[in-house]
Amino acid sequence: VYINSFSETELNQKKTEKIPWPNFFKALKSNAKSIVPKEVADTLVLNIALEAKIQTTFQLKSGGKDFSIIHRLFLNNLMISFLQFKGGEADAKFTRLEIEATTKRIEIAELEQRVLALQVEIDPFSKNARGALDDARAAKEQCDGFRKRLRQLRNAMAGDIDILYPDGPAMYMLHTPQSVEHTPHVIPYNPKVLYAIRQKYSEAGGAAPADTGGNCDEVMHILSKIDDWDYDVFALEKATKGGALFTTAYCLLHKYGLVKHFIIDETILINFLQAVQSGYHPNAYHNATHAADVLHITHYIIESGGLKTAIKMTQQDCLASLLAAAIHDYDHPGFNNNFHIRTGAYLATLYNDRSVLENHHLAQVFDLVKTPKYNVFSSLTWEQMKDVRDTMLEMVLATDMGMHAKIYQNFRRRLNEEKDWATRDDQRLAMNIAIKMSDISNCCRPPALYSAWAQNIAAEFYNQGDTEARLSLPISPFMDRRKDKVDFPKGQISFMNYIVIPLFEAGASLLPNMDFAVKQAQANKQNWLSKT
Repeated sequence: VYINSFSETELNQKKTEKIPWPNFFKALKSNAKSIVPKEVADTLVLNIALEAKIQTTFQLKSGGKDFSIIHRLFLNNLMISFLQFKGGEADAKFTRLEIEATTKRIEIAELEQRVLALQVEIDPFSKNARGALDDARAAKEQCDGFRKRLRQLRNAMAGDIDILYPDGPAMYMLHTPQSVEHTPHVIPYNPKVLYAIRQKYSEAGGAAPADTGGNCDEVMHILSKIDDWDYDVFALEKATKGGALFTTAYCLLHKYGLVKHFIIDETILINFLQAVQSGYHPNAYHNATHAADVLHITHYIIESGGLKTAIKMTQQDCLASLLAAAIHDYDHPGFNNNFHIRTGAYLATLYNDRSVLENHHLAQVFDLVKTPKYNVFSSLTWEQMKDVRDTMLEMVLATDMGMHAKIYQNFRRRLNEEKDWATRDDQRLAMNIAIKMSDISNCCRPPALYSAWAQNIAAEFYNQGDTEARLSLPISPFMDRRKDKVDFPKGQISFMNYIVIPLFEAGASLLPNMDFAVKQAQANKQNWLSKT
C-alpha cells in the first residue's frame, strides 16, 4: 500500500492492480488481536495477529525512508480507528498519545540525522571562521602594542611621560565608539609665571627661576583681571599655549591661601593640575578652556558674589569648590549623557544611565589621585579629605542637567525659609547652585565672550547631530545643523528663558551682588530676539 491520494478514476484503476485491499480489510474486520508496525529497510511492515496465532502481513512503502509520512497520513488514524472498533474510546485515547509520542520520536530521529549531515557540511566553514577570528585577535593585540608604543614615544618627545596612563591604560574607560580617541599630553608651563603668582599671593615666592623667556608679563596682565566678570580665558589660553586651566587653578589656589593652609606639596600640585588639564579632550566646547572659565566664575561667585560670607565657607569648602569646578568635565568625550544612553555606550551601562558623564569625571579624577605623585589631598587629614571629597561629589553631580529641576526646586524652597545657611546640607546646596550657575554662565557674560562660547557649543552640538544622523537616530533638539538659522537662536532664547535667568534670579536672592548677571542675560536674549 502506497501512501497517496487518488481521484475516483485513479482509485478504480488501482483496484485492478495486484494490491490486496480485500484481504487487508477482511483481516481488520476479523478477530484481529493487534496491529504491530515494523520498519524493514525502506518498507513499513504491518503484522496483523489473528486468532490461532495466524498472522497476516502487509507492506507500506513511502518511496523512501521517511516513515513519518506513513505514520502521520495513514498508520496513526488506522490504529486509532482499529482500537475504537475493538476496545472503545478510552483505549483509543491512551493509544493515541502513545502513537503521537512514537511519531515525534521518529521525527526527532530524522531531524538528528539531518543535523549531523549539515554539521559535516558546516564544520570546514566553522574551522575557517575560528582561524580568521584568532588571526584578527592577534592583529588587534599587535595593533594595541603599536599604539601603546606610539603613545610612549609621543610623551617622551613632549618631555614628560603620559601622566595619566604611563604604561598604557590599566583601566581604560571606554567612551562611545564615535568619540575621537584622546591621548593626554602635558602642556609645559612657564616657571616665571608660577614664581610671579607665588610672589603676589604668598609670603614667599621661593627661589627665582632662570629667565626662560616667554610672555610672563602678558600672562600676569590677564591674571590681574581674575576678580572681574570679563576675565578672558580665551586670551589666557592663547598666551599660555593651551594652559588656561592650569594657570587659573594654580593662581586661585595660591590666592585663597589654600596651598599654604593645607601644606600642599608644590611638585604634587603641579603634577595634579597638569594631569587634570591634559585629561580634557580637545572638544569644541567641553574642553579645558571651558573648565578654566567655570573655575573663574565659581571663584567670582564665592568672593565678589558674596557666597563665602553668606554661608560661612571654610577653607575646606573653598578647596572643594575650586577643585570641583576645575575637574567638573574631566575626560568629557564631546557627546552628552543622552547620546551615551541612546547608543548603549559602555559608560551608560557602567553607571546605569544615571549622571553618566558626571560620575565618570569624578571617578577618573579620584582614581588619578591614588597615585602619590598626583595626590593633591595627601597632606589633608582623613576627616578633611572625607569632607572635601563629599562636597566635590555633590557639586560635580549637580552639573547634570537631568537633575536641574530637582536641585533648583530644593533651592527655591530653602530660600523661603527664614534662617541662616548654617547646616552642612544647606551649605552644600548653595555650593551646588554656585557651580551650576558657573557652568551655564556663558549666557550672562559680556557679548564678545558670550558669542565665542555660543559658537563653540553650536559646533559641538552639530557634531553630535551629524553623528546621530549617521547612526540613523533621531537628531537631538537644536543639534541639526540644517536648521541652524532658525533653531539655534530659538534654542538659546529658550535656554535663557527657562534655565539661565530663573537660576540666576534665584541665586541673586541669596547673593544680591549677582543681580547684574540677570540683566546681562536679558540683554543677550534681547539681542537674539532682535535678529529673529
